[in-house]
Amino acid sequence: MDIIKRQYLFKLKAYHNIIGSLFIFHIVALLLSFIGQSSTIFIEHVSITEHIHSSDIIISFSLLWIFIASIYVTNRASKQMMFHFITNKWTNHLSNGLFMIILSVFGTITSVFLGLAYRLVVVLYYGIDQIFTYDSLSVTQVLITLFVAFLYHLLVFSFGYVVGEIIQLHRSFVFLVPMLLFGILILVTNVFNDPYMFTFYIKESSLLLFSFKVFGSIFLFWLIAIFAGSRLEVYQS
Repeated sequence: MDIIKRQYLFKLKAYHNIIGSLFIFHIVALLLSFIGQSSTIFIEHVSITEHIHSSDIIISFSLLWIFIASIYVTNRASKQMMFHFITNKWTNHLSNGLFMIILSVFGTITSVFLGLAYRLVVVLYYGIDQIFTYDSLSVTQVLITLFVAFLYHLLVFSFGYVVGEIIQLHRSFVFLVPMLLFGILILVTNVFNDPYMFTFYIKESSLLLFSFKVFGSIFLFWLIAIFAGSRLEVYQS
């Protein structure tokens, strides 16, 4: 456990640039959110312009950030940093798992509360009398949003982690894996007339079933990642 703890603390310091980069993603997401979506309709020589603002893009960019972070954690340069530790693939995976949780907590809290702040800014900017519809959030809804966003961060990191481990098996997989995933997406969409790999999670209305789906997928992704990692060289001090 001491080795895992030292690896975990080392990664927090070594990957501080990953955590810092989230602020860049948030800035870009905020700029895109402020642009929003606009549509204009004409009724008897009167034009009505509707502006739609949503904070969903902020969480989307946070998920993109944690996916990139998971790929970065599995690259060869990152693994070589573990050389000075007495380590093996198991302790490395466990420390990466702890790192995943910290990144997920950080990404979830910052993106959700930044989204709430953005909603407040929109209301103050336009004025409540200029807003046609507004989805208010209770404390319970905010807590559920935090929990769901946290699960999505864990899921996306786990998916990126297994992709990164597979890519490390051979350089050709850098091109083959994205092509394979894209091909599977097209095949599934044609068969089910729906991007089932995404709607499998997104359209789930039960929080309990959603949680089971996410944790089951995370468990599967990490099993595959551990198996792929076992094919690689075991690092020794």
